[in-house]
Amino acid sequence: MKKCGNCGSKELSKRNQKGKIFPWRDYPAVQLIADVMFMECHQCNNVVLSVSDHQKLDEVIVKSIQYATSSLIGMILLKSKCTQVELSIHAGVSKEYLSEIKSGRKQPSFQMFTLLKILAFGKDAFSISDPKYELIDKIDEYEAG
Repeated sequence: MKKCGNCGSKELSKRNQKGKIFPWRDYPAVQLIADVMFMECHQCNNVVLSVSDHQKLDEVIVKSIQYATSSLIGMILLKSKCTQVELSIHAGVSKEYLSEIKSGRKQPSFQMFTLLKILAFGKDAFSISDPKYELIDKIDEYEAG
């Protein structure tokens, strides 16, 4: 019988992990977007994974990142009324790379994923991310107080 590696309890049952957050590679946290059942401790809510569960978790995390990345890029394009080429310039990546992460052929780094979240939800983030943004004037205004 399995037991919790965190608290030692044997009171485990399968529970849906959709919406829960897991670390993955260079991502400190990825929220799962799909239904997936894993054993969970009743005492401390620790998730107890078998070897095959780890592979399944990786697959769900990859799908979650792909879905979120594609959605964020779509939101930015719509909100900013820009093209993928313009977005790639603002993000500092090639248009090919942006296309690959949007389609799910590649996984964005955590830093790129975070930048997409900022561009999608930050009020002035897209205009500020423009390489031609007048930074000197803003720094002078800040320093003048």
